[in-house]
This record gives sequence, C-alpha cells and structure tokens, in this order.
Amino acid sequence: MKTITESEKIKVRRNVKFEPEKGEIRVLGVRCFLMNPVPSCDKVDMMFGTGGEVIVHNTSFESGYEFFDTIMRNNPEKTTEDLLTELVAATPELGWGIIRTETVRESPPIVKVTVKNPVAKTVRGSLKHLVVSFWAGVFSKYFDKRLTCKDFAYDEERDELSCVIST
Repeated sequence: MKTITESEKIKVRRNVKFEPEKGEIRVLGVRCFLMNPVPSCDKVDMMFGTGGEVIVHNTSFESGYEFFDTIMRNNPEKTTEDLLTELVAATPELGWGIIRTETVRESPPIVKVTVKNPVAKTVRGSLKHLVVSFWAGVFSKYFDKRLTCKDFAYDEERDELSCVIST
C-alpha cells in the first residue's frame, strides 16, 4: 500500500510559509500558529479526567477536518491526493514530528498513522489525541466519511506513536 511520506513528491520546506513581517505562518495558504500543547492537555486531563480525551479528540478532529477543507478550497487546481501529500510534508516544519501515513484499505477506509518523535510520548490521557485526531479529521474530509482513532500504541525504543484511523 502507498505510504505518503515515502512519496517522491515530498520536498522539504515547500509547504510552510513564514511571514514574520505579518506575524503569520501559513500551510498551503491556511494560517496557523505554533504552541506547546502539553500543558493544555495536562490541564484538561486534571479538570475532566477521561472526559478530557473526548474534548481533545473532538477539537483536534474538527481542526483537522476544517483545516483540510480550507486547504482544498484555497487550492482548487490541486488534487486532494497532492494536497494530502503536501500537508504530510509540512508537519515536520510545524514541530508535529515526522508523520507517516499508510492507506491500508480505501473502502471502507483504514489508515495507519505513525508519528516519529511525537509530542505525545504516551498512550495515556488526552495528549495522544492531539496529533492523531487531527489526522482523523483530515482523512474524514479526504475520504468523505467520518473516521476515528483506534489501537493507539507508543514504541519508546523507536520513539513512535501510532494509531489506526477507521470507521
């Protein structure tokens, strides 16, 4: 199956545009910003317990879904596959770690997402949802089908967080 990060289409630093004179960072024309999410997720977990995972999953999911939808609207000349490839290529520049996606099956969709050097070096708490739920939203838009994260794993030796995104 195709793994997006192994695609020859990926070129370093072509997808993120830093405009310090405007105080902006843009990914494929969509504005974003950088922050350390760990303290926020820790606080959500302290306040809401396991309910914090639901909150972070849903907000990250919606963020990914809307982000990819906006990217698609801002780049109508590009295919959704090319936009997905470019978005995956942009993630290291934004500090998300190195994302690898593998479409295991297209109908119904099953995608394996692996994050090398992730922000979340655990499968406990809401932090694990921050990155992978974002990708569940992206792939939900990409496949036009609601998907969710399942089967979380963290390999400490390889420093990789992974999950399966499916129906």
